[in-house]
Amino acid sequence: MPEPSRHLSRQVGAPSVGVAITDHALRVVAVDPSFAELVDLPAAELIGSTMPLLGPNNDQANVAVAITEALERFGQWHGPLSAGETDGRERGYEVWISVLSGEDDEERRYVAVVGDATRGSTGRPALRHPADYDGLTGLPNRAMLLDLLHETVDESDEEGGRLALLVVGLDQFKLVNETLGYEAGDHVLRESAARMTGVVRGSDVIARLGGDEFAVALPHLADTHQALMVARRILDRVGGRYGMKNQETVVTASVGISLHPDDAVDTNSLLRNATAAMHRAKERGGADFHQFTDDLSEEFNERLTLKAGLSRALERKEFSLHYQPKVEIRTGRITGVEALLRWESAELGMVSPARFIPVLEETGLIVDVGAWVLDSACRQHRRWRQDGLPAIRIAVNLSARQLREASFVSVVETALADAGIGADSLELEITESLLMADARQSVLALGALHDLGIQIAMDDFGTGYSSLSYLKRFPIDTIKIDRAFVADITSNADDAEIIRTIITMGRTLNRRIVAEGVETEEQFRLLRRYRCDEVQGYFFSRPLPADQATDFLAEKIKDVA
Repeated sequence: MPEPSRHLSRQVGAPSVGVAITDHALRVVAVDPSFAELVDLPAAELIGSTMPLLGPNNDQANVAVAITEALERFGQWHGPLSAGETDGRERGYEVWISVLSGEDDEERRYVAVVGDATRGSTGRPALRHPADYDGLTGLPNRAMLLDLLHETVDESDEEGGRLALLVVGLDQFKLVNETLGYEAGDHVLRESAARMTGVVRGSDVIARLGGDEFAVALPHLADTHQALMVARRILDRVGGRYGMKNQETVVTASVGISLHPDDAVDTNSLLRNATAAMHRAKERGGADFHQFTDDLSEEFNERLTLKAGLSRALERKEFSLHYQPKVEIRTGRITGVEALLRWESAELGMVSPARFIPVLEETGLIVDVGAWVLDSACRQHRRWRQDGLPAIRIAVNLSARQLREASFVSVVETALADAGIGADSLELEITESLLMADARQSVLALGALHDLGIQIAMDDFGTGYSSLSYLKRFPIDTIKIDRAFVADITSNADDAEIIRTIITMGRTLNRRIVAEGVETEEQFRLLRRYRCDEVQGYFFSRPLPADQATDFLAEKIKDVA
């Protein structure tokens, strides 16, 4: 643990509050100056000794056993303790102890926050915990961080110094909770907090913002290069293997950096900018840091606006589906349509899917919206059958978040049953990145869906690096060639050869091949020569609202007939 400083003392409300770190046997391994002052003992004498508050007046052995049992069962303990002083008077304390890190007994560490209950006219401790401390990690929480930042920003303004705020987010942390359980997730959070404490100075402040996000405040920087060095150390230290009981996981982190006064002059802007930079690091693949730039502020504000609008979009009935036909090359017959989500916001107007779908996935709203898409698409299929249109398959795109839901298979079954259509009427489109997110759960869920009779299509084929192995592991019926290859098929020999190879391979493996993004007659003719099965794109039709799609389908039936 870094050498404590006046900043750490200020975090815990000195001089009436102190912090100590102990091992599994409640032996002190680190203290801040306020703790030593509270118990009236030198810090050097405290290190290695049992918590001094567990002295003879408290029946040390029994109290230690009771606290240890509570920590093992609940992860925290809170209560009053007292200790005798040289003048014979008893001094009272209020103590909070919680698990800081370590799964095994020998590695476990506890954080103890101690307040002097005898100070002050009210007789109550001048102690801000637990309201200002995170119960899981023992770190200051968001509210306390903002208070401390406000003070530090004022100091920097007075002294003409520079302050950096780092926001640290664990990459794909939801996956840890969903695959290994919340107990494992809590272990990763506590261990991440402990690892970060080992790479910062005593004058730096680490706080937990909530969820998988932490903040590190770095006051009194000589130059911005120091902030970048700390960010790199945090990435190296936090990233890596986390072992717990009989399981293990690998975690990486993303860090956003904002500087005062360079990027922000007030506390809230400093935190907002660092958070925006952290999200940019995640968007670029994670396991890296990103420094705030002016363009991120506009993007971050837009993202907040989108989140607010999307949270009410279902309720306001602002979503709709457009349908893009798929055409069989050999016969010209329409074999299916892809349902594509559209959002017309009351405030923002028509919003591009490229802007709002990532926000749906980030917030988890994609689960409810995805269920609505499934239900709406299935009901539209039923209406087309009632109108006398031929049986075509309707395709719906899935996100990784949906597929990880334990109830997803039943959600699909319900949508089919409520619409009164068969499983062979539905096709679910997945991407390779979705499969990579959680291959084991994907195999189980897709297997169950395929067993129902639902067709599975792999979208954007060819953009990943292990597509062939997925064709073997997953129940894939259809391969959709990514539009990036189709765009230059008539002018780029390499793209043309890639598509010809994919089509040949797909036919050999008895998979149906669909080419996306077909926009010209030349592209269509070349795909027909390569014996592609189906095409989809503006050459035949753009995505159409339901009423226009109905007219288009009816007209095409007449043409083919």
